[in-house]
Amino acid sequence: MAQTKTNGAVPVYGKDHILAFRLFDERTSKGATKLALQTKHSWKFEAKSDSTETKDGNINSPATASATLEIEAIASLDEVNEMLRGAVMSSKMLEVWDINLADKRSDNKYGAQYARGYLQSWEVPSEIGKLTEIKTTMNVDQLPVEGEATLTEEQQSAIQYAFADTNPATEG
Repeated sequence: MAQTKTNGAVPVYGKDHILAFRLFDERTSKGATKLALQTKHSWKFEAKSDSTETKDGNINSPATASATLEIEAIASLDEVNEMLRGAVMSSKMLEVWDINLADKRSDNKYGAQYARGYLQSWEVPSEIGKLTEIKTTMNVDQLPVEGEATLTEEQQSAIQYAFADTNPATEG
């Protein structure tokens, strides 16, 4: 799909942003895994300033920004859903990467944001006639950091299946 440019600006599509997670205490033994069936995620940044009344009027003092990540996905019986649910129940720190697939920088490298934090909730509403959707919010320690994330061939194939020829398929 061709990117539309307006005055040199390229629009950003939500479908190009995927989330990958890993338990922080498994960072030396496991790679991150994409959350399947994501429908939406939102970064929220807040810096609430304090106001002090003086006889000359209010004076505002700047506050440190905080970040949260709200996540929605279709529930599934997979390892990542179980890991995330367990992280809420056990108060385990998570790592998250927000990877922009439209921002390919080099072989297997994509523009990304990286953050660490804790999920503060795990909501799974079940409604008749609809897919079950999980909702959760992650409180981020400090602020997300910009960088590049590596997607292995295996991770890329989990995002999109590869082209298949019309000839009979071979094993592998």
